Amino acid sequence: MITYNFFLYLLSPLIILKILLDSFLKKGGVDFFRQRIGFMIHKKLSNVVWIHASSIGEAKIALNVSKELYNESKEYTYLITTTTYSSKKLIDDANVDVAHYYLPFDFYFLINRFLKNINPKICIIIETEIWPNLIKKCNDNEIPIIIVNGRLSKKTLNANSIIRNIYKECIRYITHVYCKSQRELENYLELGMEKDKLTVIGNLKLCEQFTPSSTPRLVERKYVLAASTHKDEERQIITEWLKVNDKRIMLVIVPRHPERLGDILSDIPLDLIKISIRSKNDKIRNNTQIYIADTYGELESFIEHSEFVFIGGSLIDHGGQNFLEAAAYGKSIIVGPYMYNFIDETEEFLKSNSMIMVKNSQSLKHVFEKLIKSKQRRELFGNNAKSLLLSKSTTLDQYKQIILGHLK
Repeated sequence: MITYNFFLYLLSPLIILKILLDSFLKKGGVDFFRQRIGFMIHKKLSNVVWIHASSIGEAKIALNVSKELYNESKEYTYLITTTTYSSKKLIDDANVDVAHYYLPFDFYFLINRFLKNINPKICIIIETEIWPNLIKKCNDNEIPIIIVNGRLSKKTLNANSIIRNIYKECIRYITHVYCKSQRELENYLELGMEKDKLTVIGNLKLCEQFTPSSTPRLVERKYVLAASTHKDEERQIITEWLKVNDKRIMLVIVPRHPERLGDILSDIPLDLIKISIRSKNDKIRNNTQIYIADTYGELESFIEHSEFVFIGGSLIDHGGQNFLEAAAYGKSIIVGPYMYNFIDETEEFLKSNSMIMVKNSQSLKHVFEKLIKSKQRRELFGNNAKSLLLSKSTTLDQYKQIILGHLK
């Protein structure tokens, strides 16, 4: 801890500058800055169940867990801490009876004051957010620390000896890690965690409480969807799509970052393609081949009414994007080879015949044509995906019972 805190205080001017910049550039504002440097909490909370989720993906899990806990036991105050504005907004918009704070940065004196204010019964960390001073101070104050949906990346395992030793010291103070898969349990063992502090429960991301709703149809023609695409993927997908021998069906592309429209258009041969752009209110005609939906907040509708879905971030070395919304709507799901950010989920879907993975973009034409020609094939993959999600609904209840057990 001495080495960690030495470097932390050495870098403190840069850390505070980054927090200041993030508060304005990432929309967090004054509240973000004040809470991240340990101010803003004026009153002490009582009977607190504290759940920490670093960013938006973990915040979704934290919301689901807190809902289940609240429905079971209303005697506690449920607090979720995060470190990003987008996750705070998600929590604010969820209409759930939880409090939210930005977690103060991991300076010893800030964490000490924060813990005195919230006085938690337990600290529940979603996935892997390990801050050394936070962990140590919880242990000093006899606050149980559990990690749920535990994961440990190879990046952490392959880190230099200084960082690995800091992690090794931290995990000594953790009460228990409930892992999302056997692979993650083995990763913790490799780092030096005691075996009797590790249990495999299951993947909470597969329990995401997403209820498909009836959304308005935004495109009247039949279409295939490429969702959450990234730089260079649009070019690859369009190249293969133009080889598909069925002009009745259209390709809709929803880029992960709509502001990239200019880059997307510069990458494709516009003089050879009939293309329409949603932000420009272009009409979709019978001969339109590509429709770029460069807007926010409409992805769910495009998923619901599509024939099947390709998930972006997977043809390039990005690590994939969340595909569970498509699964909830019972859609056939296609991904590329780079799904390492969702490796456990992807493996489970592939094993249950609930997803198709292509080795490269050149394989897309063949897969597109097979799914277009066979409604039976589309329904097989889509129904399998939806059934797999439904089969995981008990995992959330298991985690709830575990947490309540720690609170007794």
